[in-house]
Amino acid sequence: MRHGFSQVAARELSSNGITNLNRLRTLTKDALDRLIKQIHCDNQGAGLFIPFASQQHVRAIRFWANQMHIIGSPYNIDDVNEPLAEMWGESMKIEQEASVAPSDLIKAPEPFKKNTKWRTWKESLLTYLNSKQGQSSVPLAYIVRERDIPERDAVYKTVHDQLMNKAILYGAEYNRNNGIVFDLLQSLTLNGPAWSWIPE
Repeated sequence: MRHGFSQVAARELSSNGITNLNRLRTLTKDALDRLIKQIHCDNQGAGLFIPFASQQHVRAIRFWANQMHIIGSPYNIDDVNEPLAEMWGESMKIEQEASVAPSDLIKAPEPFKKNTKWRTWKESLLTYLNSKQGQSSVPLAYIVRERDIPERDAVYKTVHDQLMNKAILYGAEYNRNNGIVFDLLQSLTLNGPAWSWIPE
């Protein structure tokens, strides 16, 4: 209700199972959009209308909670306020715009062969992985980052950089993303001199 929901609309969210931040977080963007649309379809003049700004705020809070989950940070309902929603709404907008930018400009490196220079190939692979998003829109380069444990007081300029350096290296998202990167490495090194260095 702090974000412009009427009491009836807030109750409608709760009656649809969105009773805490974790349940909001686990909704996909499309599922949340469908839920908002459903609430509007149910509107019979009983206060179920959700203002557009309030819709944007709840989308931003879902995005924030999911980002906090991915980097292993707490996300509490007491932290939710309008400035937080507006700040993460802007971050969400930036991420969405980045995701529709042409990613085919950065090509995957050529397969690693006998005469391939390691340093150049490694940089090309990192650049490629940095341009590709995996599960939960995390840049895939985090799978092969050098520091497993992030620096405690590091400050990051973008959500992209934060995810790259702080995304947790366990859980369902990590397992899926790790599999994607392994399959890529396998396709680029199989039957070549670097294959023995690819851990299973």
